[in-house]
Amino acid sequence: MLTKQKIFTNNNLINFLVALIPLSLILGNLIININIILICTLGLLIYKLETFQINEKKYQYLIFAFFLYLIIITLFKNLPNLSNGPIYKEHIIKSFFFLRFLIFFFIINKMIEKNHFNINLFFVSCAFLSLAVTIDILIQVSFGKNIFGYPITANRPSGFFGSENIAGGYIQKFSLFFIFLFLLFKGKNYKIHFYILAFFALFFTAIILTGNRMPALLYLFSLLIFFLFMKKYKEILIFFLLSFVLIFSIIKYPPVNRMDVQIKTFYYGSKDILMKSIELFYSNAYKDEKVINMNYNGYLIHFNSGAQVWKKNKLFGGGLKSFRLNCVYKNNQTCNTHPHNYILEILVDTGIIGFILIYLIFIFSGFKFFKFYINSTNLRSKLLIIPFFLIVFLEFFPIRSSGSFFTTNNATVIFLVLAMLIGLTSSNLYKKLNK
Repeated sequence: MLTKQKIFTNNNLINFLVALIPLSLILGNLIININIILICTLGLLIYKLETFQINEKKYQYLIFAFFLYLIIITLFKNLPNLSNGPIYKEHIIKSFFFLRFLIFFFIINKMIEKNHFNINLFFVSCAFLSLAVTIDILIQVSFGKNIFGYPITANRPSGFFGSENIAGGYIQKFSLFFIFLFLLFKGKNYKIHFYILAFFALFFTAIILTGNRMPALLYLFSLLIFFLFMKKYKEILIFFLLSFVLIFSIIKYPPVNRMDVQIKTFYYGSKDILMKSIELFYSNAYKDEKVINMNYNGYLIHFNSGAQVWKKNKLFGGGLKSFRLNCVYKNNQTCNTHPHNYILEILVDTGIIGFILIYLIFIFSGFKFFKFYINSTNLRSKLLIIPFFLIVFLEFFPIRSSGSFFTTNNATVIFLVLAMLIGLTSSNLYKKLNK
């Protein structure tokens, strides 16, 4: 006798909410926070106190220590200054509200640990929405407006994201799940390889058109890393590079002179960062020089500012969102909400102690991934895990320019994918995927 399967179960609902995260990132911070709170609430109802206990104890202790330390140092630095303005109270409140990502991390990990996580649904959601954003960018470039009527702002198409120029970063991360859906097909099918090549080129073209240069570079970097892992697909890399040269030798948008300026700006700025960023940590590299050319070295000025602020509280940091409180406007230094680099921001806010805690999680998860990848004999299990590793690796890449580590959008992606990477490389799932 056939039995009816329940659709509206707690496990199905929480998987649906997790699958909605890529959509909520498009809809904005309010929707993201509502979704995160719903996932946390439902997860706590399902797993209760077991939520905070995971198989890999080192991750459990490190993540607890990082969040606890963040609150302690923020309280210590801001409580004495409460009478000096509302911003100090705001920082304390935000440090406690940031705990939602601790709960979120544990729930995602627990879902995977209990084999409750629907990885297929998550892949499909990421793939569909990354393709939707890409097509919308192409429509906006072609017709001046996207499907909702949003015009191009400041010559940079942003599609669904409106005035926020972050579409390139979104495509760079989530399009990987689209590509890997094709790779999950069994057998060496050259027709599938052709489709993969076409979509690689499509996504990369859209990223270039957004003017988000760092996501474009990271996308190429993720492609190269992937082919280091999966050498059997090397012909796709060759065809992709040839297509890249062809596409951008004939492309008419952005205007040639604007693209030339962007390429030069990115090249010289990246060169300066690579050559001089390390020096920022032990001296003010520009104290005797003229003001840096902001056209080529804007990010280096932010990096320099972050390094100089960090030196004021090297070991313990200044607490959450402390960069704007301690930065100064002077030669080759500036003030902003954050220093545009994850390492610098974490150092500024939590010092060397907080930096060690969070980066140990990243380092351990990287070693765990390589151990999983080397020991796995199942191609499907490898293909399922690679996109999570690529996103985590590139998010924590040391010298990249970035948004703020502690913003809702970035923290959601970081702790979601980090939890998935750790969970998917656990021993239980390893056995399941290799059956």
